[in-house]
Formats: sequence, structure tokens, C-alpha cells
Amino acid sequence: MRLVSIADAEVGNSIAKPIYVSKLSMLINKGVSLTENLIKKLIAADIRHVYIEDEISKGIVLEPMISDEIKLQAFSIMKSIYESQKIKEARETEPVRESTIRELKDLVDEIITEIYSKNDQRYYSTELMGAEMYHYNHSVEVMILSLLIGRKMGLDREKLLKLGMGAILADVGKSRVPDDVLNKKGKLEAHEFDEVKRHVDYSYAILKDLVGLSSLSRQIVLLHHEKLDGTGYPNGFTGDQIPMLVRIATVCDIFSAIVSDRTYNNRISVDTALEILRSATPVKLDQDVFTSLLQVIDVYPPGTLVELSNKQVGIVVKTNTSSPTRPILRVVNLENNKPQEELDLMQELTLFIKKVLPKLP
Repeated sequence: MRLVSIADAEVGNSIAKPIYVSKLSMLINKGVSLTENLIKKLIAADIRHVYIEDEISKGIVLEPMISDEIKLQAFSIMKSIYESQKIKEARETEPVRESTIRELKDLVDEIITEIYSKNDQRYYSTELMGAEMYHYNHSVEVMILSLLIGRKMGLDREKLLKLGMGAILADVGKSRVPDDVLNKKGKLEAHEFDEVKRHVDYSYAILKDLVGLSSLSRQIVLLHHEKLDGTGYPNGFTGDQIPMLVRIATVCDIFSAIVSDRTYNNRISVDTALEILRSATPVKLDQDVFTSLLQVIDVYPPGTLVELSNKQVGIVVKTNTSSPTRPILRVVNLENNKPQEELDLMQELTLFIKKVLPKLP
């Protein structure tokens, strides 16, 4: 199994992971071979990447920490919340129900249980749907990453639940930002960026009266765009004015955004994303949170194509838990794109991964 861009997908490729569309209905199931018509449907649904199984990736398995079924439940709840808050022609919205918050809290609690059961397994995000579903997917990913970091930093279960609820609900106010601004391709005008920044106030207004949501969770919602050097918003807080739970959600929000496909931008690789965050640490982002992120993320998940320092190309077969930057690889013969021998970079210490490749050269 490996992830390829839709531009590099070919007729006959076997789909290795189900693909869903905006109504959370399955578009293509695992095992289906791509046709020209199916590729057109994927492009129409703004699906940028798909998992395929081919000769070089045969037998490589992605075992997600959080099952797709649980993620889809979370997407469904978030989708219902977003849609209830979308300003219609009559500018009327429905209040978020306490029962919905209880349902979401139960699901976050279930995910915490899953995380506890997986011990030190590293996390990687898996693609399930197109860029049009980015906002729901982003909310869920930020929540999972926040929980992983929170657990790594020693938070108890009660704090984790409050952290997870604040993280997953932080962006619900984007439902009230006009679509032409929120999904604009290209640089935002100053007044447009001001409108995007208002999403934190919208989010807080939507959630502030909910009895089932803790004050800590609401604090995360309001402050998750603050930066340690005062360059964030809405208040320009600095240093100790920003609580630790907020700092966790902030790092996860940025990381998730830049490794995801969005309507206005394509994803970048995890290793590049980590370098971007590293450059903002510790001036803007918390050092301890970033260090914990490094300890919970799989930098090169199975199925990742990489170029080695000796210019060989390989595909990651398995992560070495003790040294995630030195996985086990399957070398690819570039003359015929056939798999060759496997290399364990823990045993080949003179070699290192030079960069992630978006496709075979």
C-alpha cells in the first residue's frame, strides 16, 4: 500500500483503502481497480491522493492507531455541528445541542481509551476523503494529535478529555466565515484575513453557553491561535498568558493544516512540516510541546517513497520504533520499477533518508 497523487494514479491501479465523499458515503471500496471514469469522479470530488497497492508496495500494511470507523463517526458529528451553524439566507442558525456535545465527549473518551491501549505506537494520518472535507478532517486530526501529546506530557484522563473537546471544536466558527473567503485560492486581502480571524470569536459564541463543555475547553477554542511572542490572535497574549493546553492545541492545529490537502493548498510531507514548526520553536511555539510531537508522530509511515543519501529510492516497509528516522525500506529498481532487497537503516548506518518523494522518479 502506498499513497499517490490523483495525477499519478493510473488506470488499473488497485485501491488499497476505501475513499469517501462529502456525504460520508463510500465512493470507491478497497480492491476496486481504477478506470478512467473513476479517476474523473475522484477529481470531481476534489480527492487529491489515494492509496493503491502495486508491485513495489505489495504487502505493506498501514495499521492506524485510531480506526477509520471511529474517525468517520467523529467526522459525522462535526459535519452536523458545522452544518447547523452555517449562516443561511435567512441568517438563522440552530444552537448546538447538549446531546450532541455528550455524544462527541463519549467519542473523544473512546479515542482516549484507544490511545492508552496502543502504548508507544506512533501516529500517522490516513487519507479518507477529499479536500472539500478538510475542515471536519482537520478538527478530528487536531483532537487526536492533542490527545497524544497531552498523554506524552503526563496529563490525566480528565484533562485529556477537556483538551480533546477544545481541540476538536476549536474551528466550528469557520462555519460562519463566507465560503469564498474561507476557501479562496491565493493570498487573502487584509479584510478577508480579518474575517477568517473572527472564527475564534464565532466559535466561542457558538459554544459559550453549553453546560457540557468545560471552561478549559472553551479557553482552547478562544486562544488556540495565540503565539508565545505575542504575534497571534485574538488578544496578542504572550508567554505565561497562554495556558499549556492551549499551547498543545496550537502546535497540533498548525501541523495538521500543513500536512493536509486543503481546497487552496496541497499537503506537504511530515518531515518538511516538522522543520517548519522547528523554525518557530521556541519563539512562537512551546518547546516541550514540539518535543512531544516528535515523540508521537511517525515521520516516515509505511508506504512512503524516499530517496537515500546514495541516491537509491526505497519505499518504507516498517518503522523502527526506537529510531523512527531509520525505518526498514524496500529498494526500488528504477530501470523497471521493480522491488529489490530490503534495507534496515539501523543496520546501514552510513545511509540516511535525504528526502520524501511524491512519486517514483
